[in-house]
Amino acid sequence: MNAPRQDLRARQTRLQDYQAMLARRLREARSLPAADSYLALQVGARNWLLPLADTGEVLDMRPPSPVPLTQPWYSGLVNARGSLLGVIDFSLFCGGAPTPLQPGSKIVVLSRQVERACAILATRVAGLRHAADLSLPHGDAAPPPAGTPAWEGQRFADRDGRDWQVLDVRALLDAPAFLQVGRVTA
Repeated sequence: MNAPRQDLRARQTRLQDYQAMLARRLREARSLPAADSYLALQVGARNWLLPLADTGEVLDMRPPSPVPLTQPWYSGLVNARGSLLGVIDFSLFCGGAPTPLQPGSKIVVLSRQVERACAILATRVAGLRHAADLSLPHGDAAPPPAGTPAWEGQRFADRDGRDWQVLDVRALLDAPAFLQVGRVTA
C-alpha cells in the first residue's frame, strides 16, 4: 500500500527538482546576451522559441476562469500573485487545434511589462536553447512566405532536426488580431 504513495512522492520530488533546475537555468540564461537565449515551448503541434528578454515567467498550469463574449482562443483569466492575467490558447489563435494539456503543461507569461503582460498555454516547456545550438533549416535564410504574420520570426532547426519558430513577442502584442479579445457581435 505504501508503494503507490512512495511513487507519487518520488515523482513530486523529481518534478520539484526539474522546476528548480529550470528556474535556475532561466536566471543564469538571463545573464547571457538576450538575443542568443530562448525559452523553448511546445504549443500543440508546433515548437516555439521565445526570446528570454521578452519572456516573463513560467507558471504552473491551472484552469483559467472563462470570460464570456471573448474569442474562442481566449482561455480566460488566472490570478498570478494578485494580478489578473489573460491566458491565450496560442495554438487556436494560430488556426490550429486547441492546445493539448498534459501533466507538466505550463502557463508562460509573455512580456515583463505588467501593463502588457498576458500568457499562453504551453503543452510543455522544453527548456532553454541558445543560438549557437541552432541552425537555419536546410541552411536556408529565405524570407518568410507571403502572408506570414509579423510575429513569426526566424525558423531554426536543432541538432535533432526538430523545427523551431521564433515568436516575436513584441510584434504579437501589437498585432490587431491579438488585441481583439472581445468577440465581435453583429
